Amino acid sequence: MPAIGLKASMAGTSPRFAFHAAQEADSLRLATWLAAQAQAGWLIFLNGDLGAGKTAFARGFIKAKCGPNTRVPSPSFTLVQPYETCTPPVLHSDLYRLGEATEVEELGLLEALDSHICLLEWASRAEDILPTPSVTVSLSMVEDAPDARQITIEAAPEIIAALRAAQARDEALQTFLTQAGWGAATRANLAGDASTRRYERLTQAGGRQGVLMDWAKGPDGPAIYDGKPYSQVAHLAEAMPAYCAMVDWLGGHGLSSPDILARDEAQGFALMEDFGDRHLANDETLDRAVFYREAVSTLLHLHTLKAADFLAPYDGKVQAVEADLFTQWYLPSCGIEVSQAAAQDWHALWVQLGNTLLAEPSVSVLRDYHSVNLLWREDAQGRFRIGLIDVQDALAGHAAYDVSSLLCDARVDVAPDIQAQALEHYCALRFGDDAPARAAFQTAYALCAVQRNLKIAGIFVRLCERDHKPGYLQHLPRVLGYIHTHLGHLALAPVVEWLEAYAPKFLEPDA
Repeated sequence: MPAIGLKASMAGTSPRFAFHAAQEADSLRLATWLAAQAQAGWLIFLNGDLGAGKTAFARGFIKAKCGPNTRVPSPSFTLVQPYETCTPPVLHSDLYRLGEATEVEELGLLEALDSHICLLEWASRAEDILPTPSVTVSLSMVEDAPDARQITIEAAPEIIAALRAAQARDEALQTFLTQAGWGAATRANLAGDASTRRYERLTQAGGRQGVLMDWAKGPDGPAIYDGKPYSQVAHLAEAMPAYCAMVDWLGGHGLSSPDILARDEAQGFALMEDFGDRHLANDETLDRAVFYREAVSTLLHLHTLKAADFLAPYDGKVQAVEADLFTQWYLPSCGIEVSQAAAQDWHALWVQLGNTLLAEPSVSVLRDYHSVNLLWREDAQGRFRIGLIDVQDALAGHAAYDVSSLLCDARVDVAPDIQAQALEHYCALRFGDDAPARAAFQTAYALCAVQRNLKIAGIFVRLCERDHKPGYLQHLPRVLGYIHTHLGHLALAPVVEWLEAYAPKFLEPDA
């Protein structure tokens, strides 16, 4: 059986990428590489005889773009199958049963091209009407190898170059897995997050599973703060070593982080213990009262420990840079523009407020301690039932931040009684009858809840407008609700004063 490989040649002005898929999983992986580049306006022709694997390739592409749990039926009878919740939306069409070429105009494909990715099987049925494709994928069967396919992709040079880079990284990844003893495992894509990290679930022949994180270090963003990009000033992890260091620290201090089975930090590969994928945002059967009690117990243990000595401080400078996302992205989306002077006042305000949080001894703040990053481990006990993932952005800061992240969850509704019970459980076990300590924590909790959700409001708008991921906007009402609730604390009076002066509409209930 030939190895998966590539050859580049020229056909007219379009480079060609030739790929041997020894099995369907290889074809699906190629579809994933193509989907990673695809943008609205792409018209993709899928060519090949009956049974060549056009629909399977389209299914892999759509699942990569829309999520691994997306149901992708064949459009053979409906002619067009839409996926409007994807980013950007996708149309999958099969023109095999088209009566006449002119009927393609009735399907709405031409009108959708500007805003959608269009995948077309049997495009030859209407090639005189359709515009020139952005990408042509041709699939053919291989003699004496029923599961194999030869796939050729024709596209612009930059698309072909990206496919070559993706294959080179995949070959390095496969070498890593082979050296780790997982080279023969089946690989399936897992839903990712808002980052550039990519995940797969691996299954060995005996049923053992692991999770692969593929994290290629990307280029820095624009310099916006003293010659540095946002990610550096906000101390966001940019490569695998930060993740591995925090996972190792958590596991070494009695917390449930996944064991790292194999790692290549330089290349950005890590093979980890599989904690499953049950969390509050995808499993309504979870007992929320029990879940939050265990999540609080995990934080109580974490907060008995001094912050990891390799963590940067979560000080006022970082808090202010994060809060600036609210004025830079959220307010403009509401039609509210603030002057440079007002923006500077906002920044200075959060530097001061953020620095007040450093009066308490610092703990390791995970910064994303909420529903989708807390995996429920049914068979574990106590705090080990909460599996911790997405911990690479940890900083040394105030314990209240992760409590507010948990109870003011941007992705799921937390019932008021659950919030109250969980917060009381935390305070009772940590502070007992120490009323001043409780009051100080409540103040810090309100500050953290407002700062975090101001940041998230800006991030969700940025994800929509810059990264073309509008799905995050559905969570904005919940995020704004947390801000409104906690602005009532006396410590937030300067923030309220600024908002009343420069963004009064934001304070309205329906803002």
